[in-house]
Amino acid sequence: MLNTREVYFVLKNLETVQNLDELSEFYGYGRSTLRAQKAKGQQPDLAAWVRLWFTLNEVARDTNEVIKTAHIDEKHEYQNGLKDLRNLQNQIWQTIEILAL
Repeated sequence: MLNTREVYFVLKNLETVQNLDELSEFYGYGRSTLRAQKAKGQQPDLAAWVRLWFTLNEVARDTNEVIKTAHIDEKHEYQNGLKDLRNLQNQIWQTIEILAL
């Protein structure tokens, strides 16, 4: 099962988010919610994980559109990033399945 720290580092490496407040918004929360949860030792609820999955699906769609128009030198980089994003989405879906049980 994923935690927000793992998600944050993947998305930060993909340059999709710059800080924890941006990630918090991807979960559908206010900017400081994840920091508050971290301080309490909590993780996002099931609904937040689902919102994150759908948000990343939109990012993936946007990336696909960029790939279509990107210069040939940049396409490979975008395609690798999209692959990493889809892998993260698969892990998030597995987390959703665990939380839903």
